[in-house]
Amino acid sequence: MNRHRLTYLPAALLLAFLTGCSPDTQDGWTTDKPREQTFTVVVESVGELFSGGEGVTEPIQTRRPISSVTPTQTFDKLAILIVEYASPARVVFKRTIDNWCNPDNKASIPWSTEDGQGRYATISLTGDECLEEGKSYMAYVIGYQEGTYGNYEPFSGVETGDNFARTEVATVPTGGRAEEVFAGAEIFFVENGIILSKTSEDAEVEHGLIVARRQVAGTFGYFTRIPVEVNGQPVAKLRLAATRCNQTVIFGGFRSVDDSYDFHKDNVINGTDPRTDYDCPLAGSAGNNAFTVYEINLCKWFPGNGENTLLPLDQNGDGYLDSNDTNWQTDEEAYPKGTISLPRGTVFGDSFWVAAAMTQADVEAGIPTFQMQLLGADGKIIKHWNVTLRNLETTDEIRTLVSLPDGTEGRTEISVLENVDTENCFSIVRNRLYTMGEKSQSQSYGEDEPVDLSQANMLVLDARHEWQIQNSVIFQ
Repeated sequence: MNRHRLTYLPAALLLAFLTGCSPDTQDGWTTDKPREQTFTVVVESVGELFSGGEGVTEPIQTRRPISSVTPTQTFDKLAILIVEYASPARVVFKRTIDNWCNPDNKASIPWSTEDGQGRYATISLTGDECLEEGKSYMAYVIGYQEGTYGNYEPFSGVETGDNFARTEVATVPTGGRAEEVFAGAEIFFVENGIILSKTSEDAEVEHGLIVARRQVAGTFGYFTRIPVEVNGQPVAKLRLAATRCNQTVIFGGFRSVDDSYDFHKDNVINGTDPRTDYDCPLAGSAGNNAFTVYEINLCKWFPGNGENTLLPLDQNGDGYLDSNDTNWQTDEEAYPKGTISLPRGTVFGDSFWVAAAMTQADVEAGIPTFQMQLLGADGKIIKHWNVTLRNLETTDEIRTLVSLPDGTEGRTEISVLENVDTENCFSIVRNRLYTMGEKSQSQSYGEDEPVDLSQANMLVLDARHEWQIQNSVIFQ
């Protein structure tokens, strides 16, 4: 966990901290009420763009793919709410920033150093908006793409002066899919008219700062040399299946169990409302008992099979779908032009996923978290791998489970769980990227390494703890 968040913010931002309060003056005398106060919102990011990459000027009205682990972000709205840290919690400030990542609008400013990347904005309070001396406040921020999660709007129906007595959640609609969303919180207080905060009980006080982090997990698979047949059966698709799928994201659990000021708890499972509408089976199952994370339809990457359009065409007839097949193309239905750049002969699939916990009973039953499957044209499983988590030692930590025992009108409950993860049965936590293969850039592929399925006896996931800021995920 990075306790020294201010060290990697730009000088312009530090300057804003130093000029964060302008007191009112009357006849040369300074009054107690400030004329202006400021605080800063930082959105830490890892991911890809809604609107494509370098050279793409027109927005692409599709979901946002995870086309690499290069740290960038694009979403259009950032909602901020500040309430009195008391009971009842009266709302004192509410604002929504539009066009958060629009470079023409300048609603936010990008920053990038070796310690982190993302976007930030300095928020000004003026006049009656200014926070009072001697009071504590809770500040919340949610960054989201308009139209996702069933047209979710944070803090809907809540206005300044109202009492805020609920926990924000976003739910994936039936038939929909999880999308990227950010959130965070911080305790504010005021001294000498200046908004202050602190990152932990032991940390020094700093100018008011809220950090928002990704509230869902992500996963992608990057493959080549896919066998055309397995045991004489033609291969039509690749599918990643998961055995747990939560529908609702809880925007809570930011504070540590043992440190009331620590809003950056790691290894958090903040999903709830488990789905039971299974849409695919695990290998050997009589019925559906899993969920499709992503499917890669090979005929859209290797088209031209005149005998069966549901199957890919092995152009050179060597038994594998790879760079030697000149009919290869990107599946532009899944990845519209400009959203991803891949070398010939590779395929790619991705998905955001709501965090979910695996239990000791799951471990004892041998239930895998993820299973990669090769499917025939009829949808039957021809071959499968129970996916193994490579760097298990990095996830061998106490888990934090966020729940809402009294529903959204109650408080979040934060529970500390023993970590029961094994190589094949492991919990999916928020703000973590699970990958098969190395895809370092959305618009370049010089150092990328897709998984060679012609030689894969075991498929291994890398889990990037907290989606750590790296330019690539190493897959050896």
